Amino acid sequence: MNKKKLIEILNILKEEYPKWDAPAKKFEKAYQRTPYTILLSALLSTRTKDETTLKAIQNLLKLAKEPKEMIKLKEEQIQKAIYPVGFYKTKAKAILDLSKTLIEKYEGEVPSDKKELLKLKGVGEKVANIVLEYAFDKPCSAVDTHVHRILNLLEIVDTKEEKETSKVINETLQPKYLKNLNKILVSFGQAICQPQKPKCEICPIETKCPKNIS
Repeated sequence: MNKKKLIEILNILKEEYPKWDAPAKKFEKAYQRTPYTILLSALLSTRTKDETTLKAIQNLLKLAKEPKEMIKLKEEQIQKAIYPVGFYKTKAKAILDLSKTLIEKYEGEVPSDKKELLKLKGVGEKVANIVLEYAFDKPCSAVDTHVHRILNLLEIVDTKEEKETSKVINETLQPKYLKNLNKILVSFGQAICQPQKPKCEICPIETKCPKNIS
């Protein structure tokens, strides 16, 4: 991993971040942030655009904000609230299952330990890291399609899968560089370095991008 280049780029993007109008930035003020609601939002976000996830989590939280409220709902009610997120039927079942597990095994609280998080229905590496970072301020960073794509595009990492990228950055970077890496790169990917039509003409790190270096 090219750690030096990543740090240089992050420093530039941190300054530019406030200027961007990106869907990912809207989550911070869109709903009451607790470990449980962050977990639900992260679960809904997998294979789903942020705009869709945002509406889904807001609809869901109108019905229930805590595990004890959630388990009173029927699976069909949850499906209707979160539609059309990807795999909404599977996610509705997972939400009920993990809510029951939280009550039965964790006194209704979301665990702050990664191994315990990964035991919950529907929770994988990315979701666990989102919860650890944003709910518990742990030194880790979630890797989604934007983060994986941008880090490879910039030749900071040379990885084939998101899971591999996650392993590289979380085992290599110091906590201070991991903090906010996800939200900065995701927002950058949504607002500037879009996969189909990148706005290279206004990109603040254009000169550092290999595709623009002759």
